[in-house]
Amino acid sequence: MEWISIKEVCNLTNKSESTIRNLARKLKASNSKNIRLETLKTGHDKILFKLSYVNSELLINKPIKSKQLKQDSNSDKMLSILERELNEKNKQIEALTDRLKESNLLYAQLQESIKLIEAPKKKKRWFW
Repeated sequence: MEWISIKEVCNLTNKSESTIRNLARKLKASNSKNIRLETLKTGHDKILFKLSYVNSELLINKPIKSKQLKQDSNSDKMLSILERELNEKNKQIEALTDRLKESNLLYAQLQESIKLIEAPKKKKRWFW
């Protein structure tokens, strides 16, 4: 059986977290089998809903399959990883561009200093 967290239910149903928590309280009070509590190491309970219950009661128009749910969560993780990598690459590109600008300025200064150095004058020879 597939169980999903409150956050995932909120994302799927576009309902607020407080609405889903109120539903969880009602289901818990009625000893429903559509809700499950997992105790975390911190001592808090994690509330999980049965996917079939969410599909039948909350997503009447468009039920979600468990495979789609896993793909969505994996794609969210992948997207966040790729965004972090992209930001890091943008920082690296910016740093390299700054270094390139500095080197271009140094080349320009070097060219100016070379122009200032006079070429040695040729001695006039008696036959010219």
